[in-house]
Amino acid sequence: MIDSDPTLTEAAVRDLARPQSYDRGENYYDEGAVVELVRRGETIRAAVEGSQYEPYQVRIKLDETGVVDTACSCPYDHGGICKHRVAVLLTYVRDPGRIDQRPPVAELVADADPEDLRDVLVDLVESRPELVAQVESQLEPLESGDEGDDAHDRTPDINRESIRQQVQYILRPTEGRSAHAYDPSEAAGTDVEKLRNLLDQARTAVEAGDGETALDLLEPLADELMDGEWVALSYDDRGEIFEFFDEIDRVLAEGLLTADLSEADRADWEDRLWEWEQEMGSYTHHPPYSIALEAAQRSWDFEPVQRAMQGDIGYADLWEGDPPWYAEDFVRARLNVLERQGRIEEYLNLAEAAELIDDYVTMLAKEGRTDEAIEYGRRNLYSPDEALTLAKALREHDRVEAALEIAQHGLALNDSSGQAELVEWLRDRASSMGESEIALEAAIAAFDASPTLAAYQATEELAGEQWPTVREELLESLADRDTRQRTARRHVEIFLYAERYDEAIAIADRFSDYKVVEPVVEAVWEEYLQWTIDACKEQAEPIIEEGQSQRYRHAVDWLEYAGKAAQASGNFDEWRAYVKDLRDEHYQKYKLRPMLEDLLGEFSC
Repeated sequence: MIDSDPTLTEAAVRDLARPQSYDRGENYYDEGAVVELVRRGETIRAAVEGSQYEPYQVRIKLDETGVVDTACSCPYDHGGICKHRVAVLLTYVRDPGRIDQRPPVAELVADADPEDLRDVLVDLVESRPELVAQVESQLEPLESGDEGDDAHDRTPDINRESIRQQVQYILRPTEGRSAHAYDPSEAAGTDVEKLRNLLDQARTAVEAGDGETALDLLEPLADELMDGEWVALSYDDRGEIFEFFDEIDRVLAEGLLTADLSEADRADWEDRLWEWEQEMGSYTHHPPYSIALEAAQRSWDFEPVQRAMQGDIGYADLWEGDPPWYAEDFVRARLNVLERQGRIEEYLNLAEAAELIDDYVTMLAKEGRTDEAIEYGRRNLYSPDEALTLAKALREHDRVEAALEIAQHGLALNDSSGQAELVEWLRDRASSMGESEIALEAAIAAFDASPTLAAYQATEELAGEQWPTVREELLESLADRDTRQRTARRHVEIFLYAERYDEAIAIADRFSDYKVVEPVVEAVWEEYLQWTIDACKEQAEPIIEEGQSQRYRHAVDWLEYAGKAAQASGNFDEWRAYVKDLRDEHYQKYKLRPMLEDLLGEFSC
């Protein structure tokens, strides 16, 4: 649970979304579309009224650094967060009083009467029958003769057939769901979320040290997922399925490393995993189940691992020959198990031998050995990513000054990987601590690493009286950059916000992409009349000439802007004649002609 509200600015929200998503989200916020805001601990849930009959459901997870994760029930998948999440975050920033603060569910049930909890669970399952099998798999009743403490401590048997039936129901049409109406490809995302409930149960068992139960849950799940059609989807532009297989692989590996299996059981798992890996290998060179197979083949008695955990060998000796592609993930699976079992020194030795610096320093900090972590970091950090990991760990353990020092040290490392994230973290943390000089330095570095409007505005907020000087430095450095297609829109947004219209126009002239030209036209048309007319014609004419009928509306919108500029400049008659010529020249384009006539009619009013 976070101790206080995290620092979150509108600039930070803007940086999470594409410009159009931010603008639309702000409109949703202004229109009061965000309703039912509830915060429980680190999680905010809200409903956002949108274009569908049912409101979209939004979840925001926070920690002391700000936004950790977001989710929305809408289908948006075009980069950045959607407009619904923007609207919720803006509510958090601007109107925190609208959020209903409630205790986490864990606190609600901590002191509840068992009878009341039983009634609540029964009512819930009766209203949500799809939960029956999930509850049954976790609360399988004990045999009637089981009594006493031994019976109370026993892990319930898992109903594997029930799990198979759940998976089959999700993946294949059954009674009540016509086969011809079910498209596995279209349903993939939803199916994964349903299946993740089962995987989460296995993960919970592993985290509780019950590897046997985890394997009992995972075996029928993984086996049913080897259905040929669904496996094929994972490599047919359905990334969520591919990622889900990888998740199962990692949990399986930890389950195998946790469970106390007989040699026969381990051999059975090895055979099963080998078959699955071979089948998946026909789709990719990095097949899922490779990590779990390694765990089945090389458990804790693998000599190099034993020696590494004792601190006797380094990275070069950890593997027999070249490390496999999944080496890092497999070592991390071992580290997770060692941490749960409290084998901290073995954890540290293995992490250091595997050169997993992030894991090593984080564990030192967790164990309160922050001085060791700081000293190790000063000597061994090689990238901003690693510096950020250590800085966050130190911050979580109240070594805030050391955290800032390590973050500043990370800025000096000759490696660009993760630098943008590091400087943004340093900027926000230093600002919240009142270290204005460090915060401003980091803000400028963040802008240099990734010049966006959000980074520019964040620097503006921090610069105070120094802003005029800092502003010119930022804009000069931006003007000196080699603007490319992928950065043109972001650079234009900054210049327009700063009212440096000439620089924005220069970029728009260089890149004809409408996404670059459109915001410039919208911002400058009243002042740069002739440029607006020429730019809009240049955008509209190819659409019309090439007969792009689905984009005729865009062409007319461009001509409308040109008309407003022509009217303001005294060249309206020339524009009107131009549009009439277009109408007559393209008379046979039946969709276009009425649009042009309507446009002329609007300007006659």
